[in-house]
Amino acid sequence: MTAVYGGIEGGGTHSSAVLLSGDGKILGEAEGPCTNHWLIGVDKCLETINEMVQKAKIAAGLDPNTPLRCLGMSLSGGEQKDAIDKLIAVMKERYPHLSEHYFITTDAIGAIATASDRGGVVLISGTGSNCKLVNPDGSEIGCGGWGHLMGDEGSAFWIAHLAVKTVFDAKDNLVAPPHDITYVKKAMEEYFQVSDLMGILPHLYRNFQKSFFAGFCKKLAEGAEAGDALCRHVFAEAGRVLAKHVHAVLPAAQEPLLSGELGVPILCVGSVWKSWSLLKPGFTEVLEQAASSEKLRGRFHGYSLLVLLQSSALGGASLGARRSGSSISMDYGANAKIFFQHFFSSSQ
Repeated sequence: MTAVYGGIEGGGTHSSAVLLSGDGKILGEAEGPCTNHWLIGVDKCLETINEMVQKAKIAAGLDPNTPLRCLGMSLSGGEQKDAIDKLIAVMKERYPHLSEHYFITTDAIGAIATASDRGGVVLISGTGSNCKLVNPDGSEIGCGGWGHLMGDEGSAFWIAHLAVKTVFDAKDNLVAPPHDITYVKKAMEEYFQVSDLMGILPHLYRNFQKSFFAGFCKKLAEGAEAGDALCRHVFAEAGRVLAKHVHAVLPAAQEPLLSGELGVPILCVGSVWKSWSLLKPGFTEVLEQAASSEKLRGRFHGYSLLVLLQSSALGGASLGARRSGSSISMDYGANAKIFFQHFFSSSQ
């Protein structure tokens, strides 16, 4: 039987599975909920992955009991080697017919592998956030990815939290808000279905659900599009802090990554990038300053922002196939497209 390879894109809110043949043809796909094992636990994570792959096998007309050649997983929360080894060991024991081989990497690395085999920067802003630079020789450096208590700057959760905190601080007369809080306060009460700030506390503590809290970001985007100044402010701040992630990793970039015709390719992953027009003022301002910084002056000439047209499950599958001694044919040009470019003046 022809080898079938599987890939998983595992996010903090949504996940997806894809099955591929060696020539890159998509055979079957399936969708699922969160697979971040730090948020939902190992058991639920593996159960969801197994269910998605089984659905994809059925969609592809395959026997669910026939193992895949390799399952490559691009997972939010897939950074720590000990945790990864535990996931794979439990998966092999619990689901012996799922796959012959397994490979787990981060959602960031899986995304880059979907868009290019020459490296780049991936900047994730979804429920959470993360940034990785992958050089052409495969070396990596990261910034962020520490979760909502220690990071997630520029993510949907961070944007929602910043807006909510601004209202709390204004009501406490602790910090004067940069703009009127009326719209954001009303949107909070409607989204969380509460009548006062005390009602928000269960959503922050006892009944905290990261993806639900992050969902308030969508209401803020609607407010920003309608012209609310505070909503526009928090998105501009998100743009700034996301660009700071890029600035943090660029000094480690090898010359081929900096001097290509696209400038530095930055792959933008996650739902927050749908609000690029709101992020743009802060984002471009920070990278303009970065180009004239001591470490990057004369090296950082410009950048291109790209968005995936395919799931990063493809990258996970490709990396997994490579790890198992095989390969999948990838059409990188069809997997991503440029949505913004900027090159700095030669004087910088």
